[in-house]
Amino acid sequence: MKKTLLFLFSIILSNTYGQRNPDAEYWNTFHYKAKPAMEDKFIQAAAKKTKKFNATPENLIVTYKIMTGQNAGIYERIMPFQTSERYDRNVSSELKYWADNVLPYAESVGGQQIWERQKWADVNVDESSPPYKHLIKNIYVVKQTHVEYFGRWAERIGKVMKKRRPDSSRIVLSLVSGGRPNTFVSYVGFNKFKHSNPEFDSSWEEDYNEMFGWETFKADRKAFRESLEMIIGHQRESLDLVEELLPN
Repeated sequence: MKKTLLFLFSIILSNTYGQRNPDAEYWNTFHYKAKPAMEDKFIQAAAKKTKKFNATPENLIVTYKIMTGQNAGIYERIMPFQTSERYDRNVSSELKYWADNVLPYAESVGGQQIWERQKWADVNVDESSPPYKHLIKNIYVVKQTHVEYFGRWAERIGKVMKKRRPDSSRIVLSLVSGGRPNTFVSYVGFNKFKHSNPEFDSSWEEDYNEMFGWETFKADRKAFRESLEMIIGHQRESLDLVEELLPN
């Protein structure tokens, strides 16, 4: 836990300074909304661009459509597994192609966001697996003074999830650029809404307390909830994979 807290404090520092952590893994996200009556053309144009520029592991992009909440209908394009060196590359031709061939049918929503992957929070992650068909996206805005409480809950509930939900996975990212400081996002991926997880006689709370000590579930959950900003501390969205926009 001590290492986790030190790492979380380093996140705050990385949000303060502009240069990338050379040892970290970064993810980029982009959001687009199709112009009226142009959704099919947007998908066709974006598919061509993705296959042309984003079919290799170092430049991979996977697209999901947000299905619930105030952002429903917006396309979220996720570029995972980036290194700090990747931000030095020349992408002018790729950006020009997008501007010339795709943006006539869509508009950007909010601009690019850069995230740092928190691997200590990984649950059942297999990077060689195909993208999940469904994602539950949780966005958290954490009080600067309460980051350690958020981290403790995220780490511990992830260990319970690993036991109880083997057919789904979770990745946690922290925002580096493109939004409010101390913003975290978790993506929980799965392929079927009717899960095939094993049945347990115990509850999540009972398993948590068995792993971490008597009554720790209630105490840690309370501290986690208090760690979030009051008004916009937690948002949840459901996303579906857009298979037409897979790179191959």
